[in-house]
Amino acid sequence: MTRQLNDIPTKSENKKMEELFLAIYFNDVKKVIDFKNQYPEIYAKKNNFQIDKNTSFNLINLTFFNQTVWADHTWNEEIMPLVKKNRQRIEQMLDFWSLEFGCKKLTREIEYFQYCDFFYCEFPAGHKEWLSYEEWLSVERSGGNITKEFREIDLMLMYQAEHFNFAETKKLLEQGAKSDIDFYDDEDSSLNSRIADESAFLATTFVVPEFEIFEQKGYNQKFDIVDMFGRLLGFAAHEEMYHLLAEYEDKNE
Repeated sequence: MTRQLNDIPTKSENKKMEELFLAIYFNDVKKVIDFKNQYPEIYAKKNNFQIDKNTSFNLINLTFFNQTVWADHTWNEEIMPLVKKNRQRIEQMLDFWSLEFGCKKLTREIEYFQYCDFFYCEFPAGHKEWLSYEEWLSVERSGGNITKEFREIDLMLMYQAEHFNFAETKKLLEQGAKSDIDFYDDEDSSLNSRIADESAFLATTFVVPEFEIFEQKGYNQKFDIVDMFGRLLGFAAHEEMYHLLAEYEDKNE
């Protein structure tokens, strides 16, 4: 227990660790190394960075979020210089982590729904705001959102995907669930559209502008750590879900 408590940064240490958060967020491996050398005891607690009073987060996952969002091949041509620059920086960060942990194949260590308080998603089981599938469907029908009859497997897919439960989503897709069905009357309410639209919104409104401004101002600006965390997390979650759905779209026609 003492060792576990010692792994939790103090309030002042956590404040200092915001510098490390920003360095990893912007794929700045040189600054990460400098921080490690200058503040080794604080650096050692990076797996318990406190996003808020109740939430710890392993900062290495910021690299995996970046890897997911910048790997997309549908970026507009005018933004490709920034995309390529970040891809190169991410590779440098991944090389650093590989050496740091003695492992070549590092992967995301969290489930996105563990941090659903920080981005747009449904609450999973165990959270007080959570609705079971039956409760969710009742709310959707009573609210007039879903007025037609659909296959239960397709409705369940929407429910699980909006919880960002990747294991259950993949299982339903393998069973033939479809993600291109418009559940609402606006004819633009398919799971594919909802996920893609939110991903594009997070990219163009928040994440890309943040990185563009960073190219100009660097660290000489004010940052909102919690908002930045939620936006990159949400962007990565939606991108990963989008690609999972796309993988099965043609198969389930």
